[in-house]
Amino acid sequence: MKSIDTERTERRGVALVMECFEALGFAFREQAESDYGIDGHAELIDAELPTGQLLGIQIKSGVSYLSESTGTAFVFRTDADHVVYWLNHALPVVICLCDIEKRVIYWSPVTKEIAIPTGKGFKFNVPVSQTLSSQSLSQLKDLLTPLIPPNRYTVFKTEDLSHGLAKRYSFSVVINGTASKAEISSVVRQVTTDGAKRRYHRNHLVEGRWGDADAHVVWTFVYPSAEDHARHNHICRSLWMNESLDDAARPSPIKGENIGNNIFVEWSETYDFLATHALENTLTKEGYLSAVRPLIEELKTLLVNVEANLSSLTAGDFTDALFLCTTDHARRRISKIYMEITDMPLAPFECKDMDGRLECFIACMDNISVFYSDKGRGMWSESERRSLSLQQCLDARKHLVELEYESKKVR
Repeated sequence: MKSIDTERTERRGVALVMECFEALGFAFREQAESDYGIDGHAELIDAELPTGQLLGIQIKSGVSYLSESTGTAFVFRTDADHVVYWLNHALPVVICLCDIEKRVIYWSPVTKEIAIPTGKGFKFNVPVSQTLSSQSLSQLKDLLTPLIPPNRYTVFKTEDLSHGLAKRYSFSVVINGTASKAEISSVVRQVTTDGAKRRYHRNHLVEGRWGDADAHVVWTFVYPSAEDHARHNHICRSLWMNESLDDAARPSPIKGENIGNNIFVEWSETYDFLATHALENTLTKEGYLSAVRPLIEELKTLLVNVEANLSSLTAGDFTDALFLCTTDHARRRISKIYMEITDMPLAPFECKDMDGRLECFIACMDNISVFYSDKGRGMWSESERRSLSLQQCLDARKHLVELEYESKKVR
């Protein structure tokens, strides 16, 4: 456990850093201990309005952090885990070494160029001449997270996920062009801040419940490209919750870094793998169409066959055993086509909607095969199988209409 003197020194250091940053025109927000390696956020204020441009602050207070010096710089040593965390953080990180008694703060940005490996960890030479003062303001502004114009990203989808205890929104965002981690984080903050003030409601009941209220919860999912969005392969997701929200209404938190205003971002560990997999396993348009069109035509014929035999079964012209016999080939072939389509490489982006309808169409038809499989006959009675199969035929017809419509669009 920390001694009382150590805790008091740390608190004095945080207070000193807060005072100095706020004197320079920043809003300083201390962070919870759970934010590993970041003690506070400093957000630039312009004309009394927050800009959304932030710094992450690591504060070290006490004489022990000023005991090693080169003459022109204090030597700050730390472990590799902290440095890796800082370098990969969505916010630019600044180290602040506090001389409590002299009320002086020496600072240094955390960059790959400044971090010096020592074998056991890293060290930073924090210049004696670099103190937190008005002369530092231009340097600090150069480090701030960028502001991203709205044309650099597109909100592809807005969802109202509200319930009786909280007004909640989810936004799917596609980046227009390449963007750094800091730029993506800036987009997340902008979308979250603007999104919390939205007044979209999915129906009149939700509107009646929440009316003109701001949102209590905002999720954001960010995709580097429209194709990533189509594949549901986000590069990060974020969650913001209003601090006043009751515990009973709070969704499960996400494990991530605080990028400001209590917006927590979790970066996907599988994005690169899934993106590479998609790139290496996606058919061309002509390859996809040449593979699926014959199968669609065959499925249409098989559907007619199954429908005709179901009609005879329903009318009492067929026994269940005869139906099984007359549809044996069709059901086997449907199951085989289902596996062929499932195992097929990915459809190209421009055929995405067509492929989605095809998946629904073949799934309905394969369900009929499942109902009349050995296992299915043990689970459902004859009347249940007939009823379920007839409904699947109706659903398959609806999906077939949509499939043919989407097929015409990609020709």
